[in-house]
This record gives sequence, C-alpha cells and structure tokens, in this order.
Amino acid sequence: MRPTDATVRLTIADLLERRATEATVCPSEVARALSADDWRPLMPQVRAVAIEMARQGNLEIRQHGRALSPEAALRGPIRLGRTSSAAAAGAHTGGHPTTPDGRYFVVRGRLWRKANPDLPQDKRDALVRQLMDARRALRGRRSEAERQAAREQVDQAKRALGERGPVWWTDGAPDFNRRMARNTPYRDWFAALPEG
Repeated sequence: MRPTDATVRLTIADLLERRATEATVCPSEVARALSADDWRPLMPQVRAVAIEMARQGNLEIRQHGRALSPEAALRGPIRLGRTSSAAAAGAHTGGHPTTPDGRYFVVRGRLWRKANPDLPQDKRDALVRQLMDARRALRGRRSEAERQAAREQVDQAKRALGERGPVWWTDGAPDFNRRMARNTPYRDWFAALPEG
C-alpha cells in the first residue's frame, strides 16, 4: 500500500531528527525507510513532499552543499537538510518546534522526547536502522507473534536512543514525554508559537 504524504513527511522529519544538526538525508533513504524492497516507485512522491516542505520553510533542498530554491528545476541527486535558521538556532526538528531546552519536539500539541544528543553518530545511525527495520516489520500481514516481536524491537531501539525509558538529562527534571504541551511547564512557550 502506498504511503500517504503525511507518512512521507513524518519519515523525513524522523530521519532528520536523528542526524546531527548539519547532516542531510538522501531522498532514497526516506523511500527505503518506507519500503525496503520496493522503494524506487516512491521516489517521485518523496521528492514532491520534500519540495512542499521546502516551500513551507520546513527543510532545505541541497545540491553540492548549496541550498536550492524549491521552485528551481531539480535535476540530479539532491539532499534534504534542516533550514539554515533551524540548524543554527536549533529551533525546529524536521519542521516540528523543539522546546528551548532541546528535550522534546512537538507534534499536534504533544511533546515527544528527542534522542540523546550525546550518542555517538555511528551508534545513533545503527539504532535508527534497527528502529526502521522494526517499523517495517509491523506493516502488512503478520502473525500476532511477529507483530509483538516487532513492537518489542521498536521499544528497545527507542529506549537505546533515549526516546523512552530513563531520561538522558541529569538535572532531575521530570519527563513529560507524550504529554500535551499545554499541560506542562512548556505551556507558555507553546502558546507563544506561531500557528501553522
């Protein structure tokens, strides 16, 4: 089944969130995360969603290290990266607002804990691959035992990334993962965000 544009958008955001601030993602990585075995037919959709995200200011389309206008005729390989302002300020993660302390990003008003920023990049990349493999294993017709095993793999990878389980910060602040931002100490910050 073909993924929705919203699923493509979330996959792009998810992959970018797990990369270093200045790192980029190849559209083929996004397509492979969506369908490891049949990813090539998804490339036009991934590029179209990326162009729309760039038009909205949620990411940059880059070629040879330079940002391109989303209105430009795109030829050849491209990379997807955070916008320069978001990368510099750390204000957004894949188009989603990030709390000022860098601990959460917000999707539809809900806080989601970010991965531990102190993880070495090679370890982070390996865990992200494990997470994407486990998510793919949840698709299609699977036995309940297979689905349960895949859910456990997702949980293990998220815990290793620091997105679940014990918090990765050390100042004793409580965890507000999955809570609505308006019901947490981030409420004033969230209320001040521009709409859209």
